[in-house]
Amino acid sequence: MTVHEQILVADDDPALCLLLRETLQDVGYEVRIASNGDELVRMAQDQPPDLLLVDLMMPLMDGFEAIRQLRNDTRTAHLPMIILTARSTSSDVVTGFDSGADDYIIKPYDIDVLLARIRSHLRRAAQLPVRNPLTGMPGNVLLQAELERQLGLGHAFSLLWIDLDNFKAFNDAYGFARGDRAIHLLAHVITEITAHDDFIGHIGGDDFAIIHFGNDPEALCKRLIARFDEKMRTLYDPADLERGYLRGIDRHGVARQFGLLSLSIAVVSTNIRSFTSVDHLSQVSAELKQAAKHISGNSYVLDRRHNVVQVPEIPQDRRGQQRPEALLIEPNEALRATIATTVRLQGYRPMVATNVVSAQGLLARHPSPALLIANSSDPGVWGLWNSLQTTTQFIALVPNKEAIEAASKRGAKAVVIIQHNLGDVTDQLLLHVPHATISEALDESEQHEVIRELEARTRILEREANEDSLTGLFNRRYVDAHIEELAATSVQLRHTLCAIMGDIDNFKQVNDQFSHMLGNDVLRTVAKLMRQQTRESDLVARYGGEEFLILLPNTLFDEAVLIAEAIRNAVESYCWYALEPRLRVTLSLGVAVLRNGNIEQMIATADQQLYVAKRTGKNRVAY
Repeated sequence: MTVHEQILVADDDPALCLLLRETLQDVGYEVRIASNGDELVRMAQDQPPDLLLVDLMMPLMDGFEAIRQLRNDTRTAHLPMIILTARSTSSDVVTGFDSGADDYIIKPYDIDVLLARIRSHLRRAAQLPVRNPLTGMPGNVLLQAELERQLGLGHAFSLLWIDLDNFKAFNDAYGFARGDRAIHLLAHVITEITAHDDFIGHIGGDDFAIIHFGNDPEALCKRLIARFDEKMRTLYDPADLERGYLRGIDRHGVARQFGLLSLSIAVVSTNIRSFTSVDHLSQVSAELKQAAKHISGNSYVLDRRHNVVQVPEIPQDRRGQQRPEALLIEPNEALRATIATTVRLQGYRPMVATNVVSAQGLLARHPSPALLIANSSDPGVWGLWNSLQTTTQFIALVPNKEAIEAASKRGAKAVVIIQHNLGDVTDQLLLHVPHATISEALDESEQHEVIRELEARTRILEREANEDSLTGLFNRRYVDAHIEELAATSVQLRHTLCAIMGDIDNFKQVNDQFSHMLGNDVLRTVAKLMRQQTRESDLVARYGGEEFLILLPNTLFDEAVLIAEAIRNAVESYCWYALEPRLRVTLSLGVAVLRNGNIEQMIATADQQLYVAKRTGKNRVAY
């Protein structure tokens, strides 16, 4: 399909606009019309044309100011702009050129002269490499100009550098035509997800950039990844999609399995640190992108040097050599993050994968890791290790003591037992992970930084592992890990321990009738009301779905019943209409007491009483 060049005409004379539209369309141009200067600016920014014809005298905003604004916007600054004017005085012409116009034509004009000038400006504009020819998005020239402008103005922004992973394998398997479809799909997703004020650029190949002016670039990364992950599946043949990978040859001539297309995103923000130039900004972005490319699947890395959560790439060591790489294969996210930080402390650059297939994609780019740390429960791990160089040492992660001997017999250099306490895992790893041989170790300042980072990460991950992300209450895992200790303390001190099991009535109907988003608001509000009616020493947890468990140490049974009734009443009397006028929420609760130290019996009794409350009418306490 032929793509026609687009001309945007701005004039408040409807008759002249109609004549121009018909004339230009007759010779093959696509034409859009703006009736005033304000509309012209908005239309040009929303969908930049190839050329603009601008009348000087227009309502709301004259042509001078409209051109001036468009020249100050990198999205439109490069566009050819021709003035149409009945005012031919030299001062008007000079003002027009000073505002940024490329040419002017005096009304009434000769149509052949107008068309000739349009062709000339379009031909000159086409020779400037300002837009990517595949997507039509601004290219490197415009991206650099916009970054220089934003740095010069001192505006706060984030630069997102987006790279498509496994694209070569996809291109090799399906051909360049479908590869172009993948690029177009990513461009469409980026355009769809980003805000109107953000600048989007296509750096080239499968690399894109966003200059984002919002306060939460991490949320934008998550939206981009979620939407791309949903859309990209339409690009695959059903058999490949079901298998979850493509077979191909890497750049070293090794046959590998390559995972599905995914995104690696590097995020640099001027809110976190200052940058002296675009070169400085792009250098930091490149470091972060390399760190993101060392993580399999969709990933984003944020530059948070002063309040570290995501880990930026370790720089090259003093002799200019890269630090040796350690390949990590572990499905558990919290454990992966802990291992990655630990090996960084020992001087390695981590390559992080969730499974063997995703590890193959990393090995295609970095085929010789010095160290492999992997969950040995995946049988494919051993075959992958045997395919690596014999110098790669293998530290096996095993679920229990029984698996230690089997892993050792198969050649693992060391074996680490996976535990819930991430600090213990770190301690074990530090015993077995040797210092990187390329350098003695990190220097003292780097060591302190990574140790602080490791401690902070461990605290964060342990909190996340024990906390329900929606309500902020403890989760089932935390209850299971601490209930025995709580019961033992109660027995030892001869205190009474009570349990309340609560369940939101008709919660499925809330989700079905009003949406899951409102259902989430209901869960958060119920959790808040429970916290308000309990003490600091009580353990309040989301036990699963819409079910909650409250453990009340040193609480008499009658007191526990009163607390349950207070919670029920607080939920029933809450102003739910503020969330939704038709919404009504109630809670059923069951209460039980610990007898003979039998925890399971106490929980089971509370659960039984909860269902008694449900069967006898709901919105009540049974005990």
